[in-house]
This record gives sequence, C-alpha cells and structure tokens, in this order.
Amino acid sequence: MDIERIGVVGAGVMGSEIAFAAAQAGIEVALRDVERALIDRGIAHVRSIADRRVARGRLSAEEADALVARVSPAEAETDLAGCGLVIEAVTEVMDVKRAVFAELDRATPATTLLASNTSGLSISELARATSRPDRVLGLHFFNPASTMKLVEVIRGESTSDETAEAGADLVRRLGKTPVSVAECPGFLVNRVLVRALCEAYRRAGEAGADLAAADAAVVGAGPAPMGPFALGDLIGLDTLAHVQGDLVAAYGERFDDGGALAGHVGAGRLGTKSGEGFFAGSPPEAAPDDPGREVAERYYRGALDEAHRCLDEGVASAEDLDLAMRLGAGWSEGPLAWAASEGSR
Repeated sequence: MDIERIGVVGAGVMGSEIAFAAAQAGIEVALRDVERALIDRGIAHVRSIADRRVARGRLSAEEADALVARVSPAEAETDLAGCGLVIEAVTEVMDVKRAVFAELDRATPATTLLASNTSGLSISELARATSRPDRVLGLHFFNPASTMKLVEVIRGESTSDETAEAGADLVRRLGKTPVSVAECPGFLVNRVLVRALCEAYRRAGEAGADLAAADAAVVGAGPAPMGPFALGDLIGLDTLAHVQGDLVAAYGERFDDGGALAGHVGAGRLGTKSGEGFFAGSPPEAAPDDPGREVAERYYRGALDEAHRCLDEGVASAEDLDLAMRLGAGWSEGPLAWAASEGSR
C-alpha cells in the first residue's frame, strides 16, 4: 500500500527524529502531542536537524525549508484521519500507550495502520486496545532515528502479512533497513545487548575490576565499538535500569546485573546526562588487565547465549540477528558471525 502521509504521536526527541526521517523521504507528517507548545518544540527539533545538515553541506537551505514544511502540527487526534499510518512514540508505559491506541482507533479510518515505537512492550496487548489488531505492528526505531539505519519490524499475534510488509516498505522508503522480529520482551537488539551489559556489570562487581580496563578489554576482544560501562553512561543508567527491570521480570536471573544499576541510579548518578555514572566525566584511558578480560569474556558469552536463545525461539533469523546487531548496536560483526570466526559456538 502507498503511504503518502503519516502521523507521529509524541513530539519528543524520538518522535521528532522519526518525523524528520519521514519528511526527508518526501512524506507528509502530522505531528501530535498533548499541547501545542510540545508540538512546536518537536518541529523546532526537526528544524535544528535540518539546519545542521545545511551547515555540513548535506542539504541546501531550500531543501531544508521544504523538509520542515512537510511537518505540520496536529492539535487533535482527528487531524490524523488522513494518514495511512500513525506511529506512536510516547512514554514507555503500557497504560499510556493503550490509551493512545484506543483514541487513535476511534479517530482514524479502519484502513489506517497503527504502529508503536516501543522498545519492548507487547504489540499484541496494544492491538487489543483497538478494533483492528491485524493492522497494528511495532516499528522500533533506534536513537537518533534521523541517522540510525535499523528499524525492528515487530509482528503481534494478529498482525497481518500485508501490515508487516507495508511497515517494512515504509522503512525502506525512509532509507533504513527493516529487520523482521517476532514479538518477545525486549525484542532483539535490546535483549541481546542488555544481556551482555548485565553479565559485564555483574562480573565486574564480583572481580572488583577496574571499569576502564574492562571497557578496553571488551573493545579489544570483540566487535563491540564501546565498552559496557561507557555505553551505559551514554544510554543513561536510569533508562537502562528500566529496560533491565523489564527483562528480569520476563526472563529471570540471567538479566541480573549484581545491583550495579540500582546503586548508581539511587545515588543520582545517571551517566553522561548527570555528569557522573560509572565514570565521573569522560572515561579515563586504560589498558586491558586480567579482571577486565574476565569481564570481556562474560560480556561476549552473554551476548552469544542470548543470541542463540533468540534463534531457538524464532525471534529472528541468524542473518537478521547479526545484521540488527551491526546496525542497531554498532558492532563490526554480529555475535553469530563473530563466534564462528573465533571458532566458538
């Protein structure tokens, strides 16, 4: 199906980044939030991305103006009625998302596809808030959505083939790469990556490892571009703790981090955004040492184990799993290809 106009509900950073990506592809976007001031802030973020690209010579001023003009404010859900697809990008709270989907179901024609940008909540449960569960899917963009190439396309229990294919086609129109993912808590990239992070945090606590040395060991030993402690600080330890808590609830103790995240978050050390997390300021230079190598071994072993679990459960194909980890986590190789090249299974 041809989708010439989309709606984005939630004009925060992620929603406005998605709006930028769609507008850049020539698609009209209706941007919705609960207040006009929030919508205006989202459109201003779209403008700031466009202006940065003009400054770098990647867009002309005229192209930037045309791009921003394709994003219009939607001050009520009824303003989304002309959209072929609406993407929800509100806070990661199921009750809030269900309410949004119920309202979208009332406000848009039965033919409109409804998508969630959730990073791990149930698409099937969101679909049950609507009268069109076959036309509901997940489109999980990665941050920043204006530049990251991966989008996980998640099918709920009732998502039709036509809906999944339309979602993947839209992702390709945005110049991004769709990866088909079966619904499960955490989906694919977050599930594999957070498992690796939790293994590293737990082992570092057990071994009393120097965190900078452990990061250096992880980068030196495998395909990850950044160590788990610097990456945690960059993501935000509160954000990471929220995801980790959901995964512990879903999968149990293999996602236990030894209390590392809760300790930092409880003390207000949230990572880069608060100025201190695992590290105070920028990570110091360090060389790998023996405890750090133990952390690295546990990190990659955890990632590989979770990758195999995803394969066994049919969450994704081996090819798509490795592709997703390269595009979504920045790994130079996916865990399966890397393990095969290392001669381990």
